[in-house]
Amino acid sequence: MMNLADYGLTPDMLPEHFEGTAARITAVHKERYALVCAHGELYGRLKASVYYAKGGESFPTVGDFVHIDYVPDGDSRIVATLPRKTYFSRRDPTPGRGEQAVAANFDYVFIMQSLNHDFNPKRLERYLTLARQSNAIPVIVLTKADLMEDCDSHLRAVGKTAAGVDAFAISTKTGLGFDLLADYLKPRKTIVLLGSSGVGKSSLLNALLEEKRMEVKNIRESDSKGRHATTVRQLVMLKNGAMVIDTPGMRELGMWDVSSGLDKAFADVEQYLGRCRFADCSHESEPGCAIKAAIENGALSQKRWESYVALKSEAEYSDDKAAYLRNKERKNKGISQLIRQMKKPDYRHAPCLETFTCKVCGTPVVPEGAGSGHRNHCPNCLASIHVDNEPGDRASLCKGVMEPIGVWVRKNGEWALIHRCRTCGALSSNRVAADDNPALLMSIAVKPLALPPFPLDRIGKHT
Repeated sequence: MMNLADYGLTPDMLPEHFEGTAARITAVHKERYALVCAHGELYGRLKASVYYAKGGESFPTVGDFVHIDYVPDGDSRIVATLPRKTYFSRRDPTPGRGEQAVAANFDYVFIMQSLNHDFNPKRLERYLTLARQSNAIPVIVLTKADLMEDCDSHLRAVGKTAAGVDAFAISTKTGLGFDLLADYLKPRKTIVLLGSSGVGKSSLLNALLEEKRMEVKNIRESDSKGRHATTVRQLVMLKNGAMVIDTPGMRELGMWDVSSGLDKAFADVEQYLGRCRFADCSHESEPGCAIKAAIENGALSQKRWESYVALKSEAEYSDDKAAYLRNKERKNKGISQLIRQMKKPDYRHAPCLETFTCKVCGTPVVPEGAGSGHRNHCPNCLASIHVDNEPGDRASLCKGVMEPIGVWVRKNGEWALIHRCRTCGALSSNRVAADDNPALLMSIAVKPLALPPFPLDRIGKHT
C-alpha cells in the first residue's frame, strides 16, 4: 500500500467528509492519465459526463490530486479534481483554445535559463510573473555554469529583474551549485521545472535522479536553440522523497490571468501607480506623472516600465479580447491611424526615409543628404529622440530628447555620435551623416581635450 501523504497530500486538501479514493496525477498522455494512489500505480480516464458537461470540473493536469472510482483490472475513472494549493497555466498556443494547464500543487518553481544565448531577462520576467501568480515560491536556476568563467554578471542581472528571489548558477557536468538546491529538495515537497527548450531541465532531472532516465537533446551551436527532450508533463519521485515536475520547453509563454502575478513580480513599478496628479494618467505626456518622474530621477528603469506595460497589455488581451480591442480603439485617434501604424516599415531592416522637424532646434530634416539609408538625428543640432530600444525597432515608450555627448571612431575610420537620453539616461551610438554640422561635431570631439582632468603642465613630466 502506498501512502499518498508521501506524494504531498495533506488533510486540508481533501473536501470535508471526503469518501473514496484519492490519487495524484503523475503524467498526462492526451486523454489518459498516469496515477498513483493507495493501491499503487495505475491509469485513469476522465468521466465524460462530469468533465465535458457545461460548467463541469476543471480539467486536471500533472500534480493534481483527483477523486477516482478505482478499477483494479483496467483504467479507473476520474470523477473530480480536488482543490489546488498552487496552479500554473498559460495561454494555449493553439488559437481559440484559451487556457492551458501546465502543473498543480507544487511548492517551488525552478525558473531555468542557461548561461549561453538563451539567457534573456525579458523572458525571465514573464516566467517570474506566472510563477508569482501560482502562489508558489520562485527560484531562479542558471544552468551550464561550466561554460562561463564568471557568472556574477548574470546573477547581478537576475537580481535587477527579480529582486528578493533566490538565484543560483549550477552545472550538471561538474556538480557546481547542487548543494545550494538541497534546501528546496525536501521529502514531500514538489518542484516544477520551467524553461525554454535546451536550458537543461532534463539534464538537471537526470542528475537529481542519479540516473539517465530522461532523454537529453543537443542544442544548435549557432543560436543555442534547443529541441524538446521532454514531450509530456510528468512528476517523478527522487530517492530522498522530493518530487519534480518536468515540463516541455515553451517557445511561447502567453499571459493568462496574471493580475496578482504582475503585482508581485513588478512591485517596483506598481508602487508608483495611483500617485499621479490625474487619476486617468496614461503615463505618456501628462504633467505630474509619477511614472515619468521616477524614470527621470533614476528610481525606475525605462526598460522595466516597458516590460510591465507589454505584459499588462498581453494579460488584458487574454482576459477579455473584445474589451481590450475596444480600449485600444478608444486610445487611438481612428482607424486610419491604426492602419498607418500597422503598415509602418520596420527600420531594423528597411531604410528610414522620413521627413520630420527637429523638436530641439526646429530644423526641417529631410532624408536627402544623409549619405546613407538612415536618418536618425538632426544634422543641425545633432539631437535625436529616444524612440528605439534596439536600433530601428521604434519600441521605446520614453520619447525623451537624445543629446549628443561624444564622438568615437569606428574601426573603418567612420565617426559615430554618442547620444544620451535626457529623460531616462539611456545611451546609444549613431553613425554621423554626410550633412552633419561639422563645427558642432568638432566642438563635441575636442571638448574632452579642452577640459582635461589634470593640469596641462603634467604632460611634460610624463613625456
